Amino acid sequence: MDIRIEKTEKAIKAAFLELREQKPLEKLKVKELCEKAQINKSTFYAHYQDIYALSQAMEQELVRSVLGSLPPVSWQDLRERPEWLTRQLFRAFQQNSRAVNLLFSGSREGLFVNRIESGLRELTSREDPDHWKDPVRSIVLSFCVQGSYYAFSNNIGQMDAETLVEILGAASRAAQNIRPLAEAGASAGPEGNA
Repeated sequence: MDIRIEKTEKAIKAAFLELREQKPLEKLKVKELCEKAQINKSTFYAHYQDIYALSQAMEQELVRSVLGSLPPVSWQDLRERPEWLTRQLFRAFQQNSRAVNLLFSGSREGLFVNRIESGLRELTSREDPDHWKDPVRSIVLSFCVQGSYYAFSNNIGQMDAETLVEILGAASRAAQNIRPLAEAGASAGPEGNA
């Protein structure tokens, strides 16, 4: 990439993050971003269609970075080592916490964890494309990723991060044991529910 283009990209992204600290995405204007980045509007539009396109590009870059910082993950890791995966995810979240909190605040809050879950699903599907056709596996992944993320963010002030991650890892491990219960319920049939 040309050094001037790279410098302009950095200025645009830095200005965007500064403004996101002060305002929700919906209130940002290209004009104020350009003033802060010290570029003109035509330069901005040469890079991005609008503020939302910039936001989406930065969000995708952050999700790729978080997923890329994880060690290789297989669907067997999700099943056999959920506490390990929980620890790895939260280390990645903590390393990127400022960017996550800025880019995915307000109306965009739920998008981050949804994209992380989709990314994990995609990574693990490469070795077994049919793995996620099982609805129980899919539900357990959603519970572990979504539940852990929100439990972490809602409780981080109540205890140290390492203890909280240990608790979430144990909860994720326990969720993996749901499979035998679901299979037992399914094999019992409708009369087994009476």
